[in-house]
Amino acid sequence: MDIKHLKYFVHIVDAGGFSEAARQLYVSQPNLSKAVRNLEEYLDTKLFYMEGNRAKLTEEGKNLYRLSQVAIEQYDNVFDEMLHLKQNARGTVNLGIPPIIGTCVLPAMLSAFYQKYPGIRLRVDQRAANAVQTNVLENKLDAGFTITPVISDAFRITPIVEDKNVLVLHRSHRLAGRKSVGYGALKNENFITLNDEYTLYRNIVTGCFDAHYEPRILLKLSQWDLVLKLVRENMGISILPRPILQYYPEPDVVTVDINHRSSAWNVVMITTGNRYMAPAVKLFTDFVADYFKEKN
Repeated sequence: MDIKHLKYFVHIVDAGGFSEAARQLYVSQPNLSKAVRNLEEYLDTKLFYMEGNRAKLTEEGKNLYRLSQVAIEQYDNVFDEMLHLKQNARGTVNLGIPPIIGTCVLPAMLSAFYQKYPGIRLRVDQRAANAVQTNVLENKLDAGFTITPVISDAFRITPIVEDKNVLVLHRSHRLAGRKSVGYGALKNENFITLNDEYTLYRNIVTGCFDAHYEPRILLKLSQWDLVLKLVRENMGISILPRPILQYYPEPDVVTVDINHRSSAWNVVMITTGNRYMAPAVKLFTDFVADYFKEKN
């Protein structure tokens, strides 16, 4: 027995009979009659009696009609209230966002989310991708954005953007006219890199080791904009995600593709699959998934 039986019963009374109720509800009259019989059997009482061709309420039927109206209103109010709460959601979402991803990928999405859910507060912790993964895994963050590969199979992964890392050079550099290079061509170069908190740093070291040499790292920095400015001054070369140069082009800087398995720069959102997800967090993760699915 469920709320549908009560709704059918009330509709029959309001419509003045089974035939009109069936027409309004777009169900067959036998189905309505069966629903009433099931209700009568469940309550062990008679709800209608016939007076000529018209169905009339018994005293028990009148009582059920009164109680059913209250129950249906309360039932509908539950879902109306939950919808209202969802549309006017409150709460806090703790996010981990690496600086480059935050700068190049997320601003428009974060703005769109805030416009739709102004009552939800986003608390952002800006750290390198590896630190974000660790903090999500340890449940210190509700969700995080990082690049693949991830450090654990425990993550629930939502694809965001697929792009690549590129070699970044001054326009006068000897390799500036090339379409692509391997790490072997960079053996004698001075590297200006992000520091070892970043996955990109390890990718560079791995690429150089694969080419049988140790990279000559001139500077390890924490800010990508300083890396780019030093390349612009022709102090050395670097490897950075391509979107940086698309969003912040430098006339004196050119990019060249890298032939190496680590050149992929694929951004994903991560959450832990075994953790309770608060309503505000679920609204955020669902919004992100839908937003980038539409964009891609």
